[in-house]
Amino acid sequence: MVYNPSMPSVENENIKDIKKRVSKASESPGIYKWMDKNGNVIYIGKAKNLRKRLKSYLTEPDKSAGPWKLMMHKQIADFDVTVTNSELEALILETNLIKENKPKYNVLMKDDKSYLYVQISKGPYPQIEIVRKGVEPNTIGFGPFTGKMDIRKTLDMLHAIFPYKACKKSLETLNRGAVAEIRESPLKGVAATPESLLRDGEPCLEEQIGECCGLCKGKLTQEKYADRIHNIIKFLKGDRKPAIAKLAEEMRKAAENKKFERAAKLRDALTSIEKMEEQQLVSDASSEDMDVIGMSVLNGKAQVVLFKQRSGKVIDELSLTLAGQAESEAQALSQFIPQYYSESPDIPPLIVIGKELDELQTLEEWLREQSGRATELRAAERGNKSKLLALAEKNAHEKLKALETKWEAAAKNTELALTELKEELNLPDIPKRIECYDISHTSGTETVGSMSVAKNGKAANDQYRHFTIRSLKEGEIDDYKALAEVLRRRLRYLVVNLKEEETKWKTKGITFGKARKGEQEKIAEIINTEPELSDEDLDYKDFTVARKGKDIVALVRFIINKDKTQELKSLWVFPDFRGEKLGQFLSRKALSKVKKGKVYIIFAPESNLEEYYSEIGFRHIHDAPKILKEKTQKFVDEHPGRELGFFMMYDTRQNKTDVSLSSKPDLIVIDGGKGQVSTVMEVLKELDLEIPLIGIAKKEEGIFIPGSPHPIPFNKEAQAVFLLMRLRNEAHRFANRLREKKAEKTMISKF
Repeated sequence: MVYNPSMPSVENENIKDIKKRVSKASESPGIYKWMDKNGNVIYIGKAKNLRKRLKSYLTEPDKSAGPWKLMMHKQIADFDVTVTNSELEALILETNLIKENKPKYNVLMKDDKSYLYVQISKGPYPQIEIVRKGVEPNTIGFGPFTGKMDIRKTLDMLHAIFPYKACKKSLETLNRGAVAEIRESPLKGVAATPESLLRDGEPCLEEQIGECCGLCKGKLTQEKYADRIHNIIKFLKGDRKPAIAKLAEEMRKAAENKKFERAAKLRDALTSIEKMEEQQLVSDASSEDMDVIGMSVLNGKAQVVLFKQRSGKVIDELSLTLAGQAESEAQALSQFIPQYYSESPDIPPLIVIGKELDELQTLEEWLREQSGRATELRAAERGNKSKLLALAEKNAHEKLKALETKWEAAAKNTELALTELKEELNLPDIPKRIECYDISHTSGTETVGSMSVAKNGKAANDQYRHFTIRSLKEGEIDDYKALAEVLRRRLRYLVVNLKEEETKWKTKGITFGKARKGEQEKIAEIINTEPELSDEDLDYKDFTVARKGKDIVALVRFIINKDKTQELKSLWVFPDFRGEKLGQFLSRKALSKVKKGKVYIIFAPESNLEEYYSEIGFRHIHDAPKILKEKTQKFVDEHPGRELGFFMMYDTRQNKTDVSLSSKPDLIVIDGGKGQVSTVMEVLKELDLEIPLIGIAKKEEGIFIPGSPHPIPFNKEAQAVFLLMRLRNEAHRFANRLREKKAEKTMISKF
């Protein structure tokens, strides 16, 4: 990580790893996509020999190559390939993908893991919805849809051709009323009309902005509405001829009536559909509906490429990397088929696979139950089906090889990064657990802190934690104070052990326990000498005390009010013991007996105790239970000139033992420079903890260590730096996400 002025500048640090992967690429024809560091596709091309063509991009282009090639070479960070059966097929696919993606140089087809489904309800007036995680029973479903087919835009386009969207009120009323009228009508099976059910139908807001087809106004009969839904179903099944014909006719009418804006929109929709028609790898003269599953297994990892063919055309391709360990392709297929088709509403009559399965009959029976009709699982050996299967398997194998090479490179980079951190920061061991902290706020409001975690160099998302800042008042901006609070609250989990802490106090002659009956008078005497403490309903049974010998040196009261509100109050520490956190320990000991619910505390504004109580686990709240507000109002009424008290709350759910927070980090990383590092160092000293600490300053992108006024020198190309930057960015992203959620919640509550 130490900077070496003689070190040659590296134009693109990704080229070395990419060369290793390219050396294992296929030599078949196909298309390739270059991606930038953000995963955006910046160039798409075709090749007779993919490996040879990819290699040609990895040598440093000379200046005569043109500025766009020089720029593209600097931005290359990743690549992907799709193998085809011929150069002609590669040409067709390249053309279609360029039309679809419009890449900057010649755009990432992101692997969208949250697949979408189209759900169409059954009934006189079907409703079309986009849903996640599968469709409901007794509905017509299509999907899952990947990023290659933007289903939202597709449905918007279909609405422009066959206006089907209807307001919720009209659909619910019509479906409910239609069923009732069918039952009561002497003409069984005659559905209700919009006019008969929505006689007072006023146009809805959706209808006025074009998002409702006018069912609520009675513009559409059930037959016409059903016909539109039928055409949309045909489109989703792959039959786009009705849509193309309707578009062409509507475009002609719009042009004749000089409605040029509508004609232009219809033209764009027509172009979009025609583009879908062009995007076919192969076409099957049999016009069968089938799924073709290509499976590849390599070193225990499994990759699936699934082609969805409808009406003889491949309308979609899914690429799925399966988790877990696969023993064989047959075993992986046997487990994949029921998992996938339990979510997919669109089960075709034929599923083509590459292996004979021992569980074939059982799987077919299960598929029949899922779809309501027979589905054949067939291992294709000849003809068009075998060719399509071979193509799917080839793509699955190529994608898996590329992924494995990528995983190997990532593992080596991670190992190198951790080793560099150990050596350059003089750490005692490899930092297996690294925690990074960030503070985020909006002009002093919604201040939050975040903790991102890397375990063995990889992001451990389940270990991330966020902190709502308790010690800052509304509008107060103090990143140092907020950071100190976050680290105190986080690190106290490493030092707060009530038994160990009580043992330490015992060595000083201090013991703890519930107050005794004979101490009632002494407790009352202490309370009466402190004007801030309430003497209302004093009962020794409510107190936890600290004693030195027979003398009470600290006390705190826990009560349950009439409305069941739990309250901690009357905290007092003998002056000789103040500043040693005896009061905090006593409060935690009292709170440890509370098994559930929330505990509140009231304190005077001038006492400046927010930070003190926040370290125990309390947080500032704007509102409080009615009984507590009445108490503080009564106190002010009895003591003229005093201000209403502040409220804080302790939530037992948020203060339970936490697996992440109870784990000690090997390295703490702060998003900030010298000031932030000094702040956190003070917290570490205060808690008597020795944990390596560094800060990453945004402006200088420099690394600061405790005691150094300047960033330490480092090589910006080192893997350790990339790891730290990723972790810092994760903390920043996590903090911003929480802040935005809080801001949204605050805005909603105001309305």
